Amino acid sequence: MHVEMPDPGQVHTVPELISALRAIRAGRSYADLDRAANPGNRPGDGLPSSTLSDLLNKGRASRETLEVFLRACAVPRERWGAWQGARERALTADAPGTAGLIRVAQADPRRLGVHAAIDAPGATGDLPAYVLRDTDTAPRGVRELLAKAAGRGGMVVLVGESSVGKSRCAYEAIGAVLPHWWLLHPADSDQVRRAAEQRTDRLVVWLDEAQRFLGGSAGLSAATVRVLLQAGAVLVATIWPERYNAFTAMPGQRQSDLYAAQRELLDLADVVHLPSSFSAAERERAAAVATSGDQRIALALRDGDYGLTQIIAAAPQLVGRWRGADPYAAALLNAAIDATRLGVASPLSPDLLRAAAPGYCDVRQRAAAPPDWFETALAYATGTLNGAAAALAPVTGPTTMGQITGYQVADYLQHHAGQQRRLAEVPGTCWQALVDQLTDPGDQTRVAHAAQHRLFHQHAGALYRQAVRSGSGQAAGLLATLMVGQGRVDDAVALWRARAEAGAGSANAMLTDLLDEQDRAERALTHGRAAADAGDRAAALRMAGLLVARGRPQDALAQWRAWADAGYGAARSPDRFEAARVTADDLAEVLMTALEVKSPYTRRHSERISRLVVLIGGQLGMRPDTLEAVRFAGLFHDIGKIAVPGIVLNKDEALTWEEFSLIQSHTSCGVSIVARSVELFDDLLEPAARSVVAGAALEGILHHHERFDGRGYPRGLVGREIPEIARVISVADAFDSMTSDRAYRPARSLEAALDMMRQEAGASFDPQLVEAFLAVVDSQYDQG
Repeated sequence: MHVEMPDPGQVHTVPELISALRAIRAGRSYADLDRAANPGNRPGDGLPSSTLSDLLNKGRASRETLEVFLRACAVPRERWGAWQGARERALTADAPGTAGLIRVAQADPRRLGVHAAIDAPGATGDLPAYVLRDTDTAPRGVRELLAKAAGRGGMVVLVGESSVGKSRCAYEAIGAVLPHWWLLHPADSDQVRRAAEQRTDRLVVWLDEAQRFLGGSAGLSAATVRVLLQAGAVLVATIWPERYNAFTAMPGQRQSDLYAAQRELLDLADVVHLPSSFSAAERERAAAVATSGDQRIALALRDGDYGLTQIIAAAPQLVGRWRGADPYAAALLNAAIDATRLGVASPLSPDLLRAAAPGYCDVRQRAAAPPDWFETALAYATGTLNGAAAALAPVTGPTTMGQITGYQVADYLQHHAGQQRRLAEVPGTCWQALVDQLTDPGDQTRVAHAAQHRLFHQHAGALYRQAVRSGSGQAAGLLATLMVGQGRVDDAVALWRARAEAGAGSANAMLTDLLDEQDRAERALTHGRAAADAGDRAAALRMAGLLVARGRPQDALAQWRAWADAGYGAARSPDRFEAARVTADDLAEVLMTALEVKSPYTRRHSERISRLVVLIGGQLGMRPDTLEAVRFAGLFHDIGKIAVPGIVLNKDEALTWEEFSLIQSHTSCGVSIVARSVELFDDLLEPAARSVVAGAALEGILHHHERFDGRGYPRGLVGREIPEIARVISVADAFDSMTSDRAYRPARSLEAALDMMRQEAGASFDPQLVEAFLAVVDSQYDQG
């Protein structure tokens, strides 16, 4: 019996698919089809009637079921691919309810984040021919993983540096494996959540630069991703290695798990790492493409200074544009790069860039600036390079057409120049422009935190206040911490009281915690006043410390002067001024008393650190004056925790990101507290005390949480960029923490702690300082 075979190319809808499959069936019974599909009568093979009913009445079938049906109907194998294509078209024919969907095959790669390509003589099209990457055909490579995900839902993440071809590789892969699926390119996490609620069939969710969707209260959650995966969706994401490594690294014991939500989400994914340079096999394929006539690939292969994909994306031209800029364009670009590295995620407005730029020019350049300096600089920065990228790209809002709302630095340039400018000082005009022009509370909070880490407390306070007015709870906590660190406890109380009255989440708990601390200090003041009044110098110093803890530093100074004026210092000197003299150890007692009100454990810990860092410094051969600075830096390294809310400081569980940002503030608050105390006792402080406490010791306080590998805070300094005093404190601090009993865990044994110190040499700690520390342990601790 001859049956006219329908044309699969004419199948576009589910009804058309059902009609075509019935025509192929050609009157065969379900039993005939089952026998033809399973001539060996093996259990589990064949075509059950329920499966055939779904296929022939609803058009529903997996790729495997369709192939079995085609074999049973004697359809030639060479036609199976066309029928699989018909199935794909039919099952994605009806436009789903989720807004903004297009077919994968119809997607514009440039809109998905694929970098524009350089121009080359004779080049045609927007992009060069695609050079097949090794991962495209490798086992567990990107295409194999996508095919697996298509059958049951899945997430594939491509990890690689900027401009290594992540987006192009992912785009080509979904085009090859899932061309007829629906594609969602979301603007934000909310759009992904809405797609999960609608449960669209055969959906690809495109998450280029996935870090934009991760983190924060509004970030994409693992729960949302699980809903999508259960519905059979395929998620495709790209991310830079440093972000991926930071998100997926496990925290140490009692270390705050800042990225728990991000790690939970990324644990759902299959990961493909894309190298920064082409392999030998990939270069061979690229050479074949160039020989076939692709001029862009040919041009890229001739340049050995950058990777092939970076050249195609105009990376050399971007760097050259930055380095070759005149003073005014350089000022504009550096202002944009600095604003971005300080935490601005929103487009940078022209007003912000115009106001920020002058500080990057010297006085002569500013005087010689032509009237149109900004317009000329902006035209230079936004000029397209070789038809590909611009150093500064104009962007618009999600609902705006035909209007430029701001500018963003090209990814590769931000990555490269941001590293180059990592330690560069940001001029005051940039800080002030950020204060005056930023409107997004997230931007304001991030930049304020960066300002606080750099000890620009005025700018930090202004930005925090703006973010608080917009309702940011994180900014409120950071602002209150900053206030306490500046001795403005009453202002912090007022801030928490106002937020509590407004019904803000944790404000009541924060207010109660702060008031309880003040009550403890007040009770201690009452208890100790009699001894101070009786002439006890140690009691008088303790009284001054309690007044500092109460946020009354001026009262602390007045109380100390009154004690000296009353003649209680006569035993030391008949001169009242000399009697009131404050040594470095006196200042230490004042500050340690204030710290003890907050946390008795932290005072004891700090005193142990002070002794241990002197031993390490001695092993290193430090000079006596340096050893004194090390001693006081170790003693004061955690003094900033006075400003951190007790309910955060003493929390037994892992900290949230918002809570950890408060903990991070203790380094800059510590510098502020010590520097303010030196200023407070200005004329009374012995000159030697000033030089010891207000010099190198402050660097140790600020940077003792930097890591040797650059993953610490507050500045992410690397290796010898970290002051030596801070590196010494880091080693001592970690060892003492590990070998101390805490409420949430017992102390580690000496052997276990030393093993950890050795393991972290070169990562957390300076290896040379670990060696010095181990030598101290050998001589000071009984290991028998």
